[in-house]
Amino acid sequence: MIPGIHLTPIGEDSVLLEPGEGLDPTDPDAYLVPLLGYLQKQRARFLIYDLKSVALIDNVYYEWMTTMNSLCMISGITMVATNIRPYAAFALSQQIAGNPPFPCALNVDSARRKIRGLAAPESDPDT
Repeated sequence: MIPGIHLTPIGEDSVLLEPGEGLDPTDPDAYLVPLLGYLQKQRARFLIYDLKSVALIDNVYYEWMTTMNSLCMISGITMVATNIRPYAAFALSQQIAGNPPFPCALNVDSARRKIRGLAAPESDPDT
């Protein structure tokens, strides 16, 4: 168990991450090693980060998310952010230039559909 984070394996090599009020994005070192250990134990290839309980994404929280995305990338895991509240998305858009380094989806179901597309094997043009 990681304080401030609820993790649930949801199939298709995916884990759902739901942040709680106890999450402290100013201390990523307290979370990254246990989180990576959990994801490796689950043999996860995808992490769906559900932001429905996050009212505002400020610079500190965004830095936490990009750090987590970097950790996932070097571990062969794709992080997909989902359920970003409109106000949080607007505030985030005012703080960053360009697109976030991780894919986003409307909700968990659409994230799972996106994951299925990312996980689909390349088609062989010779077959």
